[in-house]
Amino acid sequence: MSRETLLIIGAAGNNGVATIAALTEQHAQHFNIRAGVRSQQRASELKAKFPQLETVILDLDQPESLTTAMQAVDKLFLILGNVENREQQAKHAIDAAVAAKSVKQVLFYSVFGAQYESILFAKQFRAGEKYLEQSGLAWTHLRTIFFQQNFAGWAEGIKDGALYLSIGEGAFAPLNIGDIGEIAANILITDGHQNTAYDITGPELLSGQQMAAAFSQQTGKAVDYVSPDERSTLASLLAAGWPKWQAQGMLELFAVFASNQAAVVSSDGQQLLGRQLTSIHDYIEHNISFFK
Repeated sequence: MSRETLLIIGAAGNNGVATIAALTEQHAQHFNIRAGVRSQQRASELKAKFPQLETVILDLDQPESLTTAMQAVDKLFLILGNVENREQQAKHAIDAAVAAKSVKQVLFYSVFGAQYESILFAKQFRAGEKYLEQSGLAWTHLRTIFFQQNFAGWAEGIKDGALYLSIGEGAFAPLNIGDIGEIAANILITDGHQNTAYDITGPELLSGQQMAAAFSQQTGKAVDYVSPDERSTLASLLAAGWPKWQAQGMLELFAVFASNQAAVVSSDGQQLLGRQLTSIHDYIEHNISFFK
């Protein structure tokens, strides 16, 4: 019996690498894993980590580059990058999957709350979701929330004794990328996920004060919670090199958190993972060098 081919587009990003790691650790003997990346350098880096991997160079802005990548693909995991034209890139990939005629399922990486289309990121990803749903392909939406790994971007402030996060008195449940990778792998290698949207959050609802307390406990030094105003946060993100559209999108997301519109712990993640999800304390402990 021939092995199924799984194509991961966006394979060199954090979510792609986490998914490949989960697949190769447990399921490499059962599937051909093809990694779609934008450059030969990224392909070589992935091959160095995962020698059994098949790599293919593609560009979601160049639809013709997707034809070869999609040949004989049984399942596709589509991870869009941090680009403003996410909707157009999603259409290019989905059209290529339809044209290939071999793709039996598309796992679409999306965001928590996409169905409400209330903020920029949700609108971008929901547009891709809708296009996929209307394509005739079997679909699964993996809607994820703010990552625990994002706190590395706030590491300098934490080292100086403050967690700067513009969510006021709101709360949300940050999610570990390693868990996302395992969940995605489990969806790809099992049946029964067709035409389903999963909401994936972390295991615990945390306020800014509780997150700061977790950093205090794990680092052994006082870390205060500070919620800057929108103007200060925007200036900080732009100074860090964020494109304006993305920085403004993040402000919208923080406003959702501040108003407790995402103050939910979903059971989908644990059910798909088959174990407890990674806590914020475990994340900090395993990455303590970033924050001390």
